[in-house]
Amino acid sequence: MTIAVAVRTGSAVVFAADSKITTMGVVGIQEDGTPSWVEQTYDNATKVAHDLSQQLMVMVAGEANVGQVLATDFISTTAFRPVSTREDQEAEVLKLVSAMKDARRAFWEGKVSSDQWPMTKILLAAPSPLGDVPRVWGIEFRGEEAIPEEILTQPGIRLEGSYAEVYGLLYGYEPRVFSSIIEGLGIESDQLQKALATRKALSPLHKMPLWSMPLQDAIDMAVFIAEVQVQMDRFLPGTPACGGPIDVLVLQMAPQPGITAFPGKSLHHPRQGR
Repeated sequence: MTIAVAVRTGSAVVFAADSKITTMGVVGIQEDGTPSWVEQTYDNATKVAHDLSQQLMVMVAGEANVGQVLATDFISTTAFRPVSTREDQEAEVLKLVSAMKDARRAFWEGKVSSDQWPMTKILLAAPSPLGDVPRVWGIEFRGEEAIPEEILTQPGIRLEGSYAEVYGLLYGYEPRVFSSIIEGLGIESDQLQKALATRKALSPLHKMPLWSMPLQDAIDMAVFIAEVQVQMDRFLPGTPACGGPIDVLVLQMAPQPGITAFPGKSLHHPRQGR
């Protein structure tokens, strides 16, 4: 799995992700005719990347591959065309998503039914053609479907992957715990949602002045959130879903639009120190 964190300030977007990935593959057919799936995890993946023209950055959660190619490799070998309008930019995003859907279909079609294709969640970020704010999209590849949705249209924090514990840290409650409370009280979930929406005490997330948060502090915040989830996974029972160094990618609008990488790791000989 993954802990993927996106922090949007007034003029920048920070992507931060851990290094553990899980991939799925079919190794045969069981006696009942269903595919035999196997899971493989790696500890040194890079889940953030930018395109060849440095106009677009990506962060991946869920299944790491788009078909047979890593989603980050798919983006990093593609040049996102500069555009002059928001509509043209949205068309380019749709074109990219369509190409990724084709790659998934070409690999999985005929092997297993589309409802069994692995799920991949991708976040994209690019400078607005107007040059004033960054834009962020979330795309969930599930089966043959994938529809980009613009997210973080205002400063905020978006979590993807395995994030239950840091969600509780940011929002002041953990959804699974609240679900158990709702069941125990015998009330409708709508009642709890209404109470949360009208509460007078703000959650930690809603106390943060993200509009004016400096870029370095936004980077520190994103890495802090990712590392907390990694450490919680380390100490909680079960196989850790997250782990390894945190890689960071930044899209900033001032003084001019640009993407900067802050890798948490680098390629090295295994017998030499990093």
